[in-house]
Amino acid sequence: MTEGPDRRVPRSVQALGYRDYRSYWSASVVSNTGSMMYLAAIGWLVEDITDDPWKVTLTAIAGLIPLLLSSPVGGALADRYSRTRLLLTTVAAQMVVSVALAWVVQMDAESFWILLAFSFGGGVTSSLGAPVQHAVMVELVPGAAMRNAVFLNSTQWNVARAAGPMLGGLLIHLSGPESAFWFNAASFTVLIIALSRLPARPPPGASSSRGYLADFLSGLRHARAVEGIRVAMVATFVLAGATSPVQALAPVIADDAFGLDAAGFGVLLGGFGVGALLGAALLLQFDRGAAYSVLASVGIGGVALFTLMLAIAPSFGLGVVAMGGVGLSYMVTLPTLASAMQSLCEDSYRGRVMSLWIMVFGVAPPLSILLGGRLVVYIGIRWVLALMAVAVFCYLVSQLARRRLRHMDSGSWDFDG
Repeated sequence: MTEGPDRRVPRSVQALGYRDYRSYWSASVVSNTGSMMYLAAIGWLVEDITDDPWKVTLTAIAGLIPLLLSSPVGGALADRYSRTRLLLTTVAAQMVVSVALAWVVQMDAESFWILLAFSFGGGVTSSLGAPVQHAVMVELVPGAAMRNAVFLNSTQWNVARAAGPMLGGLLIHLSGPESAFWFNAASFTVLIIALSRLPARPPPGASSSRGYLADFLSGLRHARAVEGIRVAMVATFVLAGATSPVQALAPVIADDAFGLDAAGFGVLLGGFGVGALLGAALLLQFDRGAAYSVLASVGIGGVALFTLMLAIAPSFGLGVVAMGGVGLSYMVTLPTLASAMQSLCEDSYRGRVMSLWIMVFGVAPPLSILLGGRLVVYIGIRWVLALMAVAVFCYLVSQLARRRLRHMDSGSWDFDG
């Protein structure tokens, strides 16, 4: 059982009224900000030493591949062992990788292949811990506050995503890329301290002796057996596939669609982050138990509408507004889908189900970015955006016509935290 809530905390952030969750959430803001600084710094460093956009792309992909390879293992571990202690171990491993990278850069020993290896290694350690980060929340708050906890978790991640690259760029400018890597290493210390203070609760089920592959397959069968989880997984794939090219191809949108310079590009891409933060604030403020299907429908519809608006926007100002609208809609939808899945799965399968959800982000974004980037060569960025908007709209209409999204509303948070 979790400790009693702090009654002084507003209902819109009620999960922060629980001490364990508040400690974990606050430390995660610092740690994830450091991680976003690391991503910005390693991309900048590869570009600086190679002047090759393709190698920058390869470095980014190297960090995504482990989402497919390591997340299933992390999910199986999360259902076998104490989640707080397991997360503490994976965070410590991330800190070791970050310290090693900072030291290599400090000694001017970096090369493209070394940075590529560190990108992959960092991806392995972070993807091992990612399912645990989602699964552990059920131990920090009671069922009544879980929905709010999931929304807040997505909010802190987007705060980090908005602030991290900006702070990373500032540190790189002032004292070189190694400073961003050292900050990332130090940020893990904050999370380690917070996790070490949490009680080591027992695993949700008996440890399996069947092997990790068997455990993963049993989790896959559980996810397939629950209609609402399947619906949420597919919706996540569509959402990730539709929004990833908007962010990844932002330089192309800025140049080809609006003729912007680097400063204009920064404003355009920043619009997505600002919109995401606004979406998070609205979701926390106005969610009063609204059905998951309603929130998802509004969010997915917003992605389609604002992506189309971005495709046809005649001016830079409208383009920024449209980019912000995509970010806002994305932020309304993603936490909703994550919360729906968590409410539908049994706790003994939670780590494995969330590992499947994380694997979606290792498939959909790379595929959609590669396809979108290829199509831009032939039909231009505006047509690519328009086609994505139409595809998302058609998906939403088909789901509404078949009443599929309503399957996400059958979950319950009626369990002890």
